[in-house]
Amino acid sequence: MPPKKPEPKKEVAKPATAPAPSPAPPPEPLKEPAFDPKSVKIDFTADQIEEFKEAFSLFDRTPTGELKIAYGQCGDVLRALGQNPTNAEVLRVLGKPKPEVYSLSKTQK
Repeated sequence: MPPKKPEPKKEVAKPATAPAPSPAPPPEPLKEPAFDPKSVKIDFTADQIEEFKEAFSLFDRTPTGELKIAYGQCGDVLRALGQNPTNAEVLRVLGKPKPEVYSLSKTQK
């Protein structure tokens, strides 16, 4: 039996090309929700409050011992209290403060 000749390919009608869809807009970057420290309510025990006072007194540079610290010392105080925040986390909680100049000569006047 002789081999069959291949049949010619039938052209399939192409559907009308639809216009290309417009590109999707780029996704918006994820924004971190604003942190409002006033919305957080925490009750501390008397022992915890005493520990906080002790940690603040270690870093207090006021002449009368007002238990005040500079913004730059907040991370150090947290670490003294057993936490381990990154500098970025400390700045985020503080609301990204502007750098302050803290000098003993100003407080001793």
